[in-house]
Amino acid sequence: MARTCRFNPGAQPLPHTPVSRLLLLASLALGSACSSTAPSTTAVGDDAYQRLMKLAADVDARGDSGTAATLYQRAAEQPGAGFEAWHQLGRARLDSGDAAGAEQAYRKALALQPDTPQGLLGLGTAQLRLGYPERAQPLLGAAAESLRDDARVFNRLGVAEALLGNTAAMQRAFARARLLSPDDLDARSNLALAYALNGQTQAALEEIDGLDREPAAQARQQRNVLLIRVLAGQNGELAKVRLDDTNAAQRQALIAEARRIAAIEDAAERARALGLADER
Repeated sequence: MARTCRFNPGAQPLPHTPVSRLLLLASLALGSACSSTAPSTTAVGDDAYQRLMKLAADVDARGDSGTAATLYQRAAEQPGAGFEAWHQLGRARLDSGDAAGAEQAYRKALALQPDTPQGLLGLGTAQLRLGYPERAQPLLGAAAESLRDDARVFNRLGVAEALLGNTAAMQRAFARARLLSPDDLDARSNLALAYALNGQTQAALEEIDGLDREPAAQARQQRNVLLIRVLAGQNGELAKVRLDDTNAAQRQALIAEARRIAAIEDAAERARALGLADER
């Protein structure tokens, strides 16, 4: 017997914006699933789930992680939803800067599939972004046991270890990330900082040689080259470090900040001041 479901988006019509049009498409996707002849509620729910997941993935691929997160949230509320919906919701929320929302989504994903490496990586990353390295470290460590070829895991694990003051473990994790991603400038920069913090100044200088002049070098990486030269005592070389879009006064301020960081004795506090990159 054919059934017809009515989808009510609310009393107020959606404004004609790109985001609202995408959400309207999601509403239509749900409506079309409900109005067709379906053998069971589960089948209807599964159809709506698949439509929403596809639409969310399409939006996500265009770089609109905020709208994608809204669509993944709707997909996760469908009867056919499972680990993938909550996992993708967590990732989209991370990408849009909502670490607290990402933490909630990843917890629900792991409740459905405990100890899943990708879920552990996501939850660990969310905890790291929220400023809880003590919670992030065991999650990322567990994820690294399975995701041995994923540079992201080891880079983020290295950041967590650094923030906990575990400089030897930090260096091991960053070295693994560097091996897995040899062309990544953040991996080079982070490993060089690890070398410098552990007193291996020559290795640190070799790692950052030419990094500040790479075409793809970003401001944070150029700043780290300056910091490493300060940590290595190369004060005579500081004027040669390339700092794009930086005037003389700003350069001097960065040098003063680098010297302040170099003078910090506590390993964990110094790591927090370094600006280690986990955006991988």
